[in-house]
Amino acid sequence: MLSVFILPVMAFADDHGDVPVPAIVIEDAPEQVEDIDWTYRFLIPTTVAIATLVILGNVVQYFRQVTRKRYKVIEK
Repeated sequence: MLSVFILPVMAFADDHGDVPVPAIVIEDAPEQVEDIDWTYRFLIPTTVAIATLVILGNVVQYFRQVTRKRYKVIEK
């Protein structure tokens, strides 16, 4: 049963004869690690932190304004 699968594979694996050596051998350059830009390193995290502080400040200010108007001391 195994020989049924091996025979077709061996038919495709025949030798192509003498393969000439290439005139120029091109080697893969080693992968260079690129430094990330300073914008990704400093500017973007700073912008995210400032935006978070602004949003939190707006939420706190909103609740301060709402509770100030909601609970008033009424003098009789």
